[in-house]
Amino acid sequence: MAYDELFQPIKIGSITLPNRMIMGSMHLGLEGMSQTADRMIAFYGKRFDGGIGLITTGGIGINEPSKGSDIFFNFQKEEDCKELEKVATALKPKGIFCAQLFHAGRYAYNRNLVAPSAIRAPINRFKPKALTEEEAWQTIEDFAAAAVRAREVGFGAVEVMGSEGYLINQFLSPVTNQRTDYFGGTPEKRMNFGIEVMKKIREKDKTFPVIYRMSGIDLIPGNPPLEEVQEFARKIRDAGADALNIGIGWHESRIPTISMLVPRGSWGKISKKFKEIITEIPIIASNRINKAEVASAVIKSGEADIVSMARPLLADPFIVQKIKTGQEARINTCIACNQACLDHAFNDNMVSCLVNPEANRELEYAQKPKGKKSKVVIVGAGPAGMETARVCATLGHETILIEQSGAIGGQLHYASSIPGKFEFKETIRYFTNELKALNVDIRLNTKCDMEMLDSISPDAVVFCTGVVPREVKLPGLEKKSHGNYVEYLTGKYTPGKNVAIIGGGGIACDSAHKLVEEHDPSIQDYFNKYNVGSFTEVKIVPEKSDRKVSILRRAGKVGAGLGATTGWALLQELQSRGVEFYTGLQYKEVTDEGLVIESNSEGQKTIPCDSVLVCAGQEKEDSLAMEYQSKYPNKQVFIIGGAKDPSRLDAKRAIYEGGTVAREIGL
Repeated sequence: MAYDELFQPIKIGSITLPNRMIMGSMHLGLEGMSQTADRMIAFYGKRFDGGIGLITTGGIGINEPSKGSDIFFNFQKEEDCKELEKVATALKPKGIFCAQLFHAGRYAYNRNLVAPSAIRAPINRFKPKALTEEEAWQTIEDFAAAAVRAREVGFGAVEVMGSEGYLINQFLSPVTNQRTDYFGGTPEKRMNFGIEVMKKIREKDKTFPVIYRMSGIDLIPGNPPLEEVQEFARKIRDAGADALNIGIGWHESRIPTISMLVPRGSWGKISKKFKEIITEIPIIASNRINKAEVASAVIKSGEADIVSMARPLLADPFIVQKIKTGQEARINTCIACNQACLDHAFNDNMVSCLVNPEANRELEYAQKPKGKKSKVVIVGAGPAGMETARVCATLGHETILIEQSGAIGGQLHYASSIPGKFEFKETIRYFTNELKALNVDIRLNTKCDMEMLDSISPDAVVFCTGVVPREVKLPGLEKKSHGNYVEYLTGKYTPGKNVAIIGGGGIACDSAHKLVEEHDPSIQDYFNKYNVGSFTEVKIVPEKSDRKVSILRRAGKVGAGLGATTGWALLQELQSRGVEFYTGLQYKEVTDEGLVIESNSEGQKTIPCDSVLVCAGQEKEDSLAMEYQSKYPNKQVFIIGGAKDPSRLDAKRAIYEGGTVAREIGL
């Protein structure tokens, strides 16, 4: 079997897992929705059916102040425990369902938050109350009581959340712990809270499997040095942990840890620091492990004993089964975009997945009636068209996908050429193989028109004809080297060394990134960029580009619309490479010296440039759709993606709309 090392059984305490892959914790945002338990059973059950042996829940509060937000479950609330018992009971025959014992500390988004010290988190507007020593001991008791309650309601294991800057992690760091009692004042005392949590759980139950998620590296200035964190790991082991799950970074860190900008498998270098000193219990590696080859490398290189994947199992619940049966080409790979998962989670919205909108919609899709079998034509093979075709084919429709270019993928091809966005190539690969396996009739290099549609005579037509770049008319532009983002990203236009970008949205920022950093960094390049090797003084290291790039936007912030959990990192990289941002302005003209603008603050000025790159948005391309809809008003006709609305266009919306309309066909 390929990747045999991934399918070796391994013990965590009293349980034996069938393989070396587990599903890590991710808050799903299902709490408070109708049919919460049934939704969780459908979601997690599908992942167990896909071959994963252990799944950890999103964080479950150990008491009321511990909850990250109002929608978190709380082990002290009987009604929450009843919901959890229903889920755990249903999933028990399928695998090990592990409850994460959670306390947000100063990250809790409410006015009753508590922490080791009364220091406000940079990402929270509320200041915490410092726990008294008595309250700290009571919180330790609450962790242990939650572990007992987890076993009572039917969970097969627990994970203590001591990473990512949450409460236990806050006690360990001198940045957030300024106490002078038993729980602070020296490195040894800062360890006490986490150690006492583990000891108290073991005091209550000697055999219940306990995974301890600890921070391998905090990635904030002033965090504990490696030797101190390693000593903490030894003490947690000695206190009775059955496995150590090595977390990476705090939520407030300015170092990206899980986005596309991070090379795959980067953090195995950190988990290895703990694997080298602890051999008695398994070490678990997490973050940016999304493919079999990456998971295999982590195990074979001795960086960890087990790999934890959360988002990859959002993208494809059957990833383990597909690896085992040699169907890797059909894995829907997580692209680390965060747009439908973490961006949703931090806004208390239901988590889903850009490349797999079925995630967390399993229940409603299963309950939706199926339409009669139809002949469906889909015009345009970008993200919306590909997903429409995939779902139509799985529902049994005769599916014809027409694309005027020589390949499916649409604007994903542009995106995949951007540094740090190479993962979009995986999405194109997935759809290419999946549509072939589903026998979709794909017609490339074919321009669809009314005559062709009439000759096919479909029952339904879905127009996914996308967008075209918006033109900019500016005096003197024709005298200067210029092109639009499509021309640049497809290699038809090469800007010079001093580039002014008209437009400041996501496409402009991506284009600027490609201009100043043309290649994806290696793991070592990435570690150097953020000084990760220093461990305690991590920060982005400025590296000027050979190009001078300016991004100009008439109104609003540069990069507005970028993902909340990823946009800041891209803007930070651009600024570190010398990209300048201008906003609140009017474009006046282009002269030999450059682009002339007028701003409210500085009046008229010239931005020196030898090239102008136009990234001023898009216009929808819906002419064929309008003509066909007019001729056949009684047929099922859908217009989706950019052809429907070019504003704030992204692949998340396009793919979701594709799957949605496919399920309406024939109804």
